[in-house]
Amino acid sequence: MRGSIEDYQMSAMLMAIYFNGLSPAELRTMTRCIIESGQRLDFSAGPTAAVDKHSTGGVGDKVSLVLAPLLACPTPVAPWTSSNRYRDSARR
Repeated sequence: MRGSIEDYQMSAMLMAIYFNGLSPAELRTMTRCIIESGQRLDFSAGPTAAVDKHSTGGVGDKVSLVLAPLLACPTPVAPWTSSNRYRDSARR
């Protein structure tokens, strides 16, 4: 996290993780270190729960462009597809 590991050392570690995997304890520890290395935002005073939509970005990301404005709305919004409407109307 401090940038003190050489690129070739990081590459070797990532290759070892790719081929051998991580134990649950190793994964928890690594995840905790990554979380604690950055600045955390405190949303506890806010009126709603904080959510995260993971995306690698790029051209294939078709969800973020629609999801961000929906989450910015003051009331909960649930977009429906025609298949959902058909299923729910069949229940009535």
